[in-house]
Amino acid sequence: MKPNSGLSLSGSGQEIFDALRNDIVFGRLNPRERLIETELVQRFHLHRAAVREALVALEQAGLVDRQRNKGASVLDLKPEHVEQLYAVRLLLETTAVGSIPLPLNTAAMETLVAIQEDHQQAVTDNDLQRVFEHNNRFHRHLYMQSGNAVLVELIDQCATRALTVRFHPYMDRSFLERVCEDHWAMIDACRTSDRTKLIALVREHLPLAKSRYLDTYGEFKEKGGVLAPQS
Repeated sequence: MKPNSGLSLSGSGQEIFDALRNDIVFGRLNPRERLIETELVQRFHLHRAAVREALVALEQAGLVDRQRNKGASVLDLKPEHVEQLYAVRLLLETTAVGSIPLPLNTAAMETLVAIQEDHQQAVTDNDLQRVFEHNNRFHRHLYMQSGNAVLVELIDQCATRALTVRFHPYMDRSFLERVCEDHWAMIDACRTSDRTKLIALVREHLPLAKSRYLDTYGEFKEKGGVLAPQS
């Protein structure tokens, strides 16, 4: 996944961006944790310019906070901001599915089903990296059927800003199974041209991770950003 900031990163900058983004998403870096340039240079064995390039891109992607004379740190998504972000996501994503031609054409449907089969297998294997990747693929392919590239780009940008929220409940197997069930239901709605059901599914599906994040935010903050896995 490339940054949505409009920046064109060098190969080294992209390598650092991808690694730090994954560290943030998968909880290896915690909110408010400092990202010190000298330490990152030593970690990646790359020039400071590439580190700075990646940090700028992470800031513009909404994952890192950079302040003059204070350096960079992982952004702490506070509840008010999360609510605002998800209100925008809901508006954009329901607009996208509201404009998809139904039923989906055969090629688009076959691709969507294949992606979801990959996603389901990743959940079965408990491979969270693949779950993350295939979940992104599923939603992006679905929204691309709207034919509105600008809308899809805005959806991508907001989804990137919400990465820490979206990944938070992935330790809960029942959550991952629920996501898969919703995806199959969306596929069925696309197949039967039930737009009302499709929009309703997106409205119910999108806030699932947000609700879990907000419910545990107090505990999250007390532990310095480390969220306890759900049993």
